Amino acid sequence: MKKLALALAGGAVFAVAAPASAATIVLESDEGSDTLTGEFAGTVRNSGPFTREFTFVLPEAGRTAASITTAAVSMAGNIDFTSVTLNGQNFNLTPNGQFEFGSIALNTDSGLQTLIVNGIAQTTPGNNAAFSGVVTFAAGAIPEPGMWALMILGFGFVGGALRSRRNSSVKTNFDFA
Repeated sequence: MKKLALALAGGAVFAVAAPASAATIVLESDEGSDTLTGEFAGTVRNSGPFTREFTFVLPEAGRTAASITTAAVSMAGNIDFTSVTLNGQNFNLTPNGQFEFGSIALNTDSGLQTLIVNGIAQTTPGNNAAFSGVVTFAAGAIPEPGMWALMILGFGFVGGALRSRRNSSVKTNFDFA
C-alpha cells in the first residue's frame, strides 16, 4: 500500500508542473514506518535578499511538520530568515545571530504543498551561506468529514442515553408511620 501511495505521489510530481524556480522535495518512507520524510537545502552565493521555493506532493491528508536551520559553511557567511512559510502558514522562527532555527506543524490536505524561504544573506567573496531542513508527514492525522459526522452522532447517542437514563430513574419514598 505504501509503495502504491509513493508511486502515485511520484507520478503526481510529474503530472503537476512546479514553477521553474521551485525545487522538488522527495518524501520517502522508512521500512515499517507510517511517516514520510524529505530533506531540502539551499546555498546562497551573493549577499542580499533571496527567495527559495520548494514543492512536494502528499498522497493524502495528514499532519505535516517541518524544521529549518542555517548551516555554517564558513563563519564568513550568514543567513537571517525574514520569513519561512509552508502553504502560506508562517514558521516559528528563532533568530539567534549566526545560527537560526524555525519550525512548524500543521494539518495538510493531499496534493501539492509549497514551502518558501525568504531571507537576507551576508557573504564575502568565495564564501557561501546555506540553510537546510526536514519535512515529515504522518498520514491519517485528520479525520475525514464522514468520520466527524459519525463521531458527533455517536456523542449525541451517548448523551441521549445518559439523559434518558437519568430521567427514568425510580424514585422511592418511604413513609414510616
